[in-house]
Amino acid sequence: MAEKRTSIPQDLAQEFVKTIRLLAMSGKKNFRKFLYDPFIYAGWEKEKSHSALAASKMIDKIQEDSLNPSYLHTIPHHCKRLVSQAIQESLSALGDSCIFFLEKIQEVQNIAFSQEALEFVAVLEKPLKEFAKLTSSNNEKLFEDSIKNFSKEELKSAFEPVKLDGTRQKVYLDSEVHNLYQQILSAAKVNNLIRCKKLLSRYIVNYSDSETYSEQEVENLLDALSKREHGFKENLKDSLAIELYYTITKGILEGNAKKAIQGIRKYAHIFEGDPNIKYYYEIDTLERKLYGIIQAKDLMKELRKGV
Repeated sequence: MAEKRTSIPQDLAQEFVKTIRLLAMSGKKNFRKFLYDPFIYAGWEKEKSHSALAASKMIDKIQEDSLNPSYLHTIPHHCKRLVSQAIQESLSALGDSCIFFLEKIQEVQNIAFSQEALEFVAVLEKPLKEFAKLTSSNNEKLFEDSIKNFSKEELKSAFEPVKLDGTRQKVYLDSEVHNLYQQILSAAKVNNLIRCKKLLSRYIVNYSDSETYSEQEVENLLDALSKREHGFKENLKDSLAIELYYTITKGILEGNAKKAIQGIRKYAHIFEGDPNIKYYYEIDTLERKLYGIIQAKDLMKELRKGV
């Protein structure tokens, strides 16, 4: 018998945020089937006669309350009321409210342990995982069809490193990287590990393959943060994998194969073929299709020169 869940893991909440964003891109029919209908079936729709603030105003109020430690215990209940209110308003309001609740679950440990959060994820989990599985299957065909139609020049462009146009652009990038790294250090000093994780994810995804990336400094920082919170490094890897898989899938759904290819290459660069990382097999399948087509177009030698 499966062990009963007592809290919502941060990576699961993050994964569901990304899945809801992808669901919104897939059209109203899927949004109703995989998000709206499960809440109706679970009885989350509010009584029509019950007056309340609009969902957007409720989000503002809950956000304000969450800054006051005295009100933190009320947040899960208000988030559940928010979702119920949003069901009546629009699909967009429902999506925004679910994402807001999931972000609060990631930010505050007590919310992740609340009964409301457990009930909320119990409604979401099965349909969102079903949609994610469907999307993964569709991705393979969409991606393969898209890159089959790529010209040699388009494939070369997707593999080209980012070129900085002159000194001014390089100075700007150096400054941006420095500022982001300083934000990470500031968050670490005040022990805001959730913000640290978000900032580090952004830093690694955006700059790990650039000249300005401080790999040893990042490793040192990860070691230090792992001493403060057991499993921090593993949680960060999960976060990175979720972010990159979302970027790849979003690129495929938008018809932007170049963006998807760049995401696949970043994933390969960061995780170096580790099969224990989230989404390894899904992304490995896409990567194999990519390199199969590159070989069929006899482009391997030319691409290796540019990398």
